[in-house]
Parts: sequence; structure tokens; C-alpha cells
Amino acid sequence: MSTSFGQYLSKLNINKAKISRLTGIKTPRLNDLSNKESSKPTPLEFYKIIFTSIRIKELPDEEFNNAINEIFQNRSKVDLIAEFEHLSPDIQFIQKHCLTQKQVEKDIKMSEGKISRLGSGDVKELEAIELICFIEGLGHNLLKTFKEIFGEIGLVDEIAKK
Repeated sequence: MSTSFGQYLSKLNINKAKISRLTGIKTPRLNDLSNKESSKPTPLEFYKIIFTSIRIKELPDEEFNNAINEIFQNRSKVDLIAEFEHLSPDIQFIQKHCLTQKQVEKDIKMSEGKISRLGSGDVKELEAIELICFIEGLGHNLLKTFKEIFGEIGLVDEIAKK
């Protein structure tokens, strides 16, 4: 059975071997993400696969958000800073950067204590959906933030070889 991730890639008619070659993500992993509900993409995998797919299909950057909306339709959408709107901009800024881990985990539906476990190395992987919910919760631009975290994906030469 195809996952929502796999359905999105199928909709774009993406060649997984080409995505594998361009991203360095092995084809069996792409197949797992496409077919097994238990396989969850990491933020870097998600970014590489979806952004590369969008570039191959010559779609606009806005398609990154469309992909997120299609793949993670039932994600937790929360405004992590709404409760601070009555405060002055400087205090909002401070509050935004002092969110408690416990409240963030609860609001974005992350397992309790996961942020601490990630920081200590007890848990190795953050799921793409968790980072997406956090970025959205802070009101940041998703693609811009992914690029800020993971850098630009240079595909111009590879895509030109189509």
C-alpha cells in the first residue's frame, strides 16, 4: 500500500532511481518511504527528495508547501507564539526564543521528552513532520528554513542532463 509520501511521488511521476542518484538516498529507502507507513522520513531526506523532485519537474518553489500539505494532511497545526501577541515586539521575540521543551512537544504532538533525548543523543532521528510542525508553529517559511538548516541543493547541472 502506498504511503502519502509515495502517492505524492507517483503523482509527479518521479523516477526513484534518478532521485536516488541525485540525492544519495538509496532506492530501497525511497521504496520504504513510499510503501511502508512505519517508515518516516527524516527532515533531510524529506527536503532532498521533495525539493529534488520539484526541481526535476520544473515546478515553482511554492510546490514545497503543497507537497507538505499533501503528504502531511493531518499534521498538528499550532501557532506556538499566538499567546504572546498582546506583548510588545521585543518581549514577543524573547518569549519566542524561550519556549519550553515540554510545551513545544505537547503542541506539535512530539513524544514527551524527545527534545531532551535528541539533545543527549539517546534518540538519533527527528522526523520530518516534527520539524515541519515546529517551523510552522513559529510562523517561519518552510522552504527558506529548510534551506537555512540544510543548505541549498545544487541540482542545476544534473537536471540539465535530463
